[in-house]
Formats: sequence, C-alpha cells, structure tokens
Amino acid sequence: MPRETSPADTDDTRGSVTQSLDRALALLDIVVRHARAGVALGDAAAQAGLKRPTAHRLLTGLRNAGMIDYDARARLFSPSFRFYQMGLAAGARFDIVRIALPSLERLAQETSDTVHLSTRNGDHSICVARRIGDFPIRTLTLKVGDFRPLGLGAGSLALLAALDDEECRASIERNRADLQANPNYRPEALWRQVLQTRQQGYALNDGMMLPEMAGLAVVVREPRGQVCGALSIAAIRSRLQLPRREEVLALMQAEARNIEQNLRDELSRG
Repeated sequence: MPRETSPADTDDTRGSVTQSLDRALALLDIVVRHARAGVALGDAAAQAGLKRPTAHRLLTGLRNAGMIDYDARARLFSPSFRFYQMGLAAGARFDIVRIALPSLERLAQETSDTVHLSTRNGDHSICVARRIGDFPIRTLTLKVGDFRPLGLGAGSLALLAALDDEECRASIERNRADLQANPNYRPEALWRQVLQTRQQGYALNDGMMLPEMAGLAVVVREPRGQVCGALSIAAIRSRLQLPRREEVLALMQAEARNIEQNLRDELSRG
C-alpha cells in the first residue's frame, strides 16, 4: 500500500527544496561575480561553503536550466547568454541606471565629489554607475562593476541596513571571512554600524576603510517600497564633516526622491 504522507514529511520536503534552491542561487551569484574570467568547481564550492559533489550537482542543474555555461577545456563556469537575456527582460520593467544618471550628474556638479550608484547582488553590492566631480582631490576607490561584501563602504552599508534583522545578520555571517581582514568591519562592529545607519537614516563611512576617505549614502526605493539601490558620495574626510555633511546629505536625499518619482512614472507608463 502507498505510504500516507504526514505533515512532517511535507515540511521536510519543503525544507529540502528550499535549502537546495538557496544553495543553487548562492552558486549562481558566485558564477555571476566571476563572469569575466569564469570560476572553477572547487573555487565555487569553497566560496559557497559546499562540498564539491553537492556544488557539482547544483551547478549541473543550473547548466541544464540554461542559466550557466561550462567550458570543458578550461573547466570554468560562467553565466549563459540566456541568463543575460533574462536580465535584460527583467530590467525592462525599469532601468535604474538610466533613470538615476541625471541625478548622479547633478550631484557630481553640485558637490564636485565622486558619486556612485550601487545595487545589491546577493551578499554583495555592485557599483553600476559613477560620476566624477571636478574637485582636484578625488577618491576613486570604487569603479563601475566592482563587487563588495554588503556593509563594506557607505553605499554597501546602506543596502545592508535596509534588510530585516534576520537577513542582515545572515548576510554578515556569510561574509565573515571577507570582513575579518578589517577590524572596523568584523561582524560585531558591522552590526553596530547597521544599527547606527538605521537610527540616523543614512550611512556614513568616516575613515573606516581608508583613514583619509569618507563616504555618505542613502537608499533608493522602487515603487512597491523595496530598496533597489543606494546613492553614495565619496570624498576626502575634511569635505564630509559637519556642517557640510548635512548640506550634501540634503542634496542626496532630494535626488533619491527624484529617482523614486521617476521610477513610479516609468512604471505607470509601462
């Protein structure tokens, strides 16, 4: 006779599926981060904290789904063209970079400092746009395409602090190895920065990464309220001290609201 399925069986099955999905998405994120050079099975498994057979099984599943490619000669995984097409299709809903560029340009002109737009990619942030002001001393430590663990830098910290407590702590823990190198970003120190960011409503990096560099960031939300990016300004520390910091922050907050309004307008037209 067929075995009757109990609620516990159903819960176990759901948990197993969810765990496999989480692991597969973590591997996909790793492959995307190594899009240019590709990533080997052993490296992907180590970064995801998985055993090689498990990583191989999940990566094979992603290959079968058409999400990633495998170069048998080089033994490297990379994102597939289909994955690229899916990204373009998803981005058609609204193009955050295109919509935000006028705001970045205005901020760079008004402040004379370097302005970035960053978005979240799993447990990392990625710089998707940058505009450089005309102040003679420039801070160019972040360029378009750079990945950082969530929390590392003002824009990345703003994105991290926008997560709920459980997701935020889990992301910090998964990035523990990358964060440990800098005492200012060890998990317990980063959690304090998260709480401070939430309390003040913006992220501040005042010499935390480099002694003479400072950063300021605010989040941008899509029409349904989810955070879709962070505007940040990087400058030498003397340029982001009070009272100028408050002046720059007001400009950034105004441009964040402009971007959000333009996103709403874009969605209503679509």
